[in-house]
Amino acid sequence: MNLRQDPVASLSALSSVLDLANGLEGEKSLLTGLFSLELALDGGLSRADARAAFYVGLLRHLGCTAYAAEESRLGNDVHLRRNLLRGDAGRTAHVVRSVLDANPSLPRRTAGLARLLTSSRRLRSEWFAEACGAARLLASGLGLDARVLQGLDEAYERWDGEGGPRLLGGTDLLEVGRVAQAAHVAVVFFVGSGAAVAQEALALQAGTTLDPAWAKRALAATASLQTLSDARIEAAEACLLEAPPTIDATALATTFGDFADLQSPFTRGHSRRVAEACASAAPRLGLDAAEQSALQLAAYLHDLGHVTLPTGLWLQPDWSPSDRETSRSHAHATEQLLTATPMLRDAARLAGAHHERLDGGGYPRGLPPAGLSRAARLLAVADVWVALQEERPHRPARAAALAKQVLEAEVKAGRLDADCVAVVAGTKDVRRVPEPGPTSALTPREVDVLRLLAGGATNKEIAGKLGVSDRTVQHHTIHIYEKLGVSTRAGASLVAARAGIV
Repeated sequence: MNLRQDPVASLSALSSVLDLANGLEGEKSLLTGLFSLELALDGGLSRADARAAFYVGLLRHLGCTAYAAEESRLGNDVHLRRNLLRGDAGRTAHVVRSVLDANPSLPRRTAGLARLLTSSRRLRSEWFAEACGAARLLASGLGLDARVLQGLDEAYERWDGEGGPRLLGGTDLLEVGRVAQAAHVAVVFFVGSGAAVAQEALALQAGTTLDPAWAKRALAATASLQTLSDARIEAAEACLLEAPPTIDATALATTFGDFADLQSPFTRGHSRRVAEACASAAPRLGLDAAEQSALQLAAYLHDLGHVTLPTGLWLQPDWSPSDRETSRSHAHATEQLLTATPMLRDAARLAGAHHERLDGGGYPRGLPPAGLSRAARLLAVADVWVALQEERPHRPARAAALAKQVLEAEVKAGRLDADCVAVVAGTKDVRRVPEPGPTSALTPREVDVLRLLAGGATNKEIAGKLGVSDRTVQHHTIHIYEKLGVSTRAGASLVAARAGIV
């Protein structure tokens, strides 16, 4: 099933990456959006509210990478999120079962359960805050209206006030969000277990997680999820295209590139830095306007496939041969996701080729030199150049001079393009000068703290690196959040990445 018009079609197609990041069946997010729209219209809401409900349902999981690194300490975070979604996450027994099921061995189950039991209250509140805050900030880059942003910010609140992050409840919650919440519960159980189980879940969660009135409407309409006719899809399209969002390809690419980079504290801002390196080098290497445009999109999105794999893989300091083989699948996943997205289709093959090498030893295709365009060669070099200057679990960040030596060694080995390396390695610093905006109000010390926060350091670790007290770090963090207009680490990281600070 595909909505056929841009940019609605592109955003709908790209929403499948949110499903993959949560271990869900394909098109769950799109089906939730469509069901939200239909429920809203049938329930008497305006067509504008119905469109807002569609986007809240479609993008519900947009913040799921914000807390992925912490979730990975409980087990396979993709499996964990899937398990939590298929039940009432407010019930302790369900959360415990979800953690146990997300771990393949007894030692890991024991470790995950121990961490849950000692930190459950903190983990729950932080998860709500990080996921909702990141979803709102990411969606703000897509030009969606305030109702959508508020609905995403309230995605984990509950009718009974026992959700988060602000313990809102009842009619204090935005109605389009309450519609989307009922649609989400219906669809996540429907795609996993069928209409009967979806109806049972709606009945059980009515009055607790869900607005009972909208749960009742969703329960009555759940059977319709089995037969989405062309006529129904056309009716949804007609409503959505009355006022389509003004999303261009760059906004789509930067938003979902940031979404992917949030998965690990080691990659926040990575895709933007790669895109900047490509933008600087491309004119000097003779790429025409069309090539430069496709390259920019590919650079922002080259690691989108990372989120389809467990975060713990990217946080391991050492990989087994099996881990290495698994990691390689991200390049193919990136290409497949972009191929299905109309506005990004021209960049799909290029983005998927960022690990190809001139000696034919790259992946996913092992292409020979004749199969690699100048843009593909540049993207491969820019990705290595930027990554070398970023900290990774298995090594510290390298200075530009050492990174240049590594690139030159790769040229001698026949793996990277010499011309691309000569141009890219001329860049003195992969971090651009911070742009005017919220970050301009930060003091130099606050910028130092922000960079360490975005990199995943704890307050204690930041204090040790900067030679100050934990309390001083806490005060700096409070001031940073106030100046940036955010309330979470992921939110601060996103603002910092957009400004070029990380």
